[in-house]
Amino acid sequence: MATARRERYRKQTREEAKAVALAQLAESGTAGISVNAIAKAMGMTGPALYRYFASRDELLTELITDTYRDLAETLAQAVADAAPADRFRAMARAMRDWAKRQPDRYLLIYGTPVPGYHAPPETAEIAAGMMRTIFDACSTVGDADSTVGDADSGAARGATASHGQQPLTELEAALARHLEGVGSWVPGEEPGGELKGRALRTWTRLHGVISLDVQGQFTGMGFDPSVLFEAEIDALVRGG
Repeated sequence: MATARRERYRKQTREEAKAVALAQLAESGTAGISVNAIAKAMGMTGPALYRYFASRDELLTELITDTYRDLAETLAQAVADAAPADRFRAMARAMRDWAKRQPDRYLLIYGTPVPGYHAPPETAEIAAGMMRTIFDACSTVGDADSTVGDADSGAARGATASHGQQPLTELEAALARHLEGVGSWVPGEEPGGELKGRALRTWTRLHGVISLDVQGQFTGMGFDPSVLFEAEIDALVRGG
């Protein structure tokens, strides 16, 4: 019983510390996160809180992994709840809605890197799972064919693939060469080259609009960025 109480108290203290850290993040960005300041806000001493988080980087890692996991689960749920023909749009809109609801957390993982901080492997694993969701959503639109395997090295140099496929685009060929050296970005079955290109364009273009929107870059223009975002979705659905 005593051990269970200690574990509950430890978990509650860690969760409270993370909540205070998120408030600091909203107020001052990552530079404002201070273990000593968090401890003071919680009525603790700095050394006492260090028993729960060994360092500021450990606390940051908890915030980052929680954020990646929350976004990944949000996208996966949006795709799961949508009809097949609507999954791409559902995924894209869920990504923007999540970022607009909690811009500070979005910028924690997609904003300016924290100086001197190096994310542990588990964050990359969660991000890879999220890319798997994007791949799956991309496979439902345009001419992407997730059943087509990667082209061999000859095709990667621009040869025409078999079965009447079109020659690889410059992006697809570059991706094929890249992945020969570093391996897959995502767990599970390897998607085809065209789908890799579509997913990369999707990830880049959606985050481009979202990042500018979250940082208020459209404010002075008096333009509704949701119109641009929907136009990007339409273009990606068409394969543009």
